[in-house]
Amino acid sequence: MKRIAIALIIFLLLTSLASAATLNVGPKEKYKTIQSAVNVAHNGDTIKVASGTYKETVIIDKSVNFYGTKYPKVNGFEYFGADSDINGFSITKDGVSSDYAGGGTIRNNYFYNCNIDLAGSSSSASSVINNQITGGTIILYETMGEIPIKGNIISKSKCGLYIGDMAGASPVTKNTFKNCQYGVYIYTDKNPGRIPQFSGNKYIKNKVNIGWGTDY
Repeated sequence: MKRIAIALIIFLLLTSLASAATLNVGPKEKYKTIQSAVNVAHNGDTIKVASGTYKETVIIDKSVNFYGTKYPKVNGFEYFGADSDINGFSITKDGVSSDYAGGGTIRNNYFYNCNIDLAGSSSSASSVINNQITGGTIILYETMGEIPIKGNIISKSKCGLYIGDMAGASPVTKNTFKNCQYGVYIYTDKNPGRIPQFSGNKYIKNKVNIGWGTDY
């Protein structure tokens, strides 16, 4: 019986790997928009996006991963009940958001005047790594779990990182906050279970490096 169970697990794993596909998006590809590729994708697929400008905010309702080639420009991504990685984009308008509806690894992207906004416990398995954010904010609100915030460069923002109500004690490591009104703002009653774990961050020419309170 044990051998049969192991064989079944291996079969299911191999079947899953075999069925995963890569869907290519670009002016010369089958899919001209990112959303059109998402609409036909299956969980586990990868959507590879060629360089270019995509004037769309992509609704992510499947667990697919997004990979940009040469930082294609896109308005934004919105999680809608799925977990997906977003890697290698220039995000220029709507940012990345999850309104109690999933999350993923958000890494190696450029953000211009828009936010990474993660809300709800469904976002608690997310991570925000090695992004460059100009004029925008990483917002954690009611995320409950510990979301790694690591290696990001955040500049020229009203607030670089906003830790909102009921956010978990996320590790905040090796980020650079510069030329912000607030590098970090923590909305909390200083409950030890909600205080971020700060390590190795740089604060350069901010009006306030770390602010505390119940309003800002």
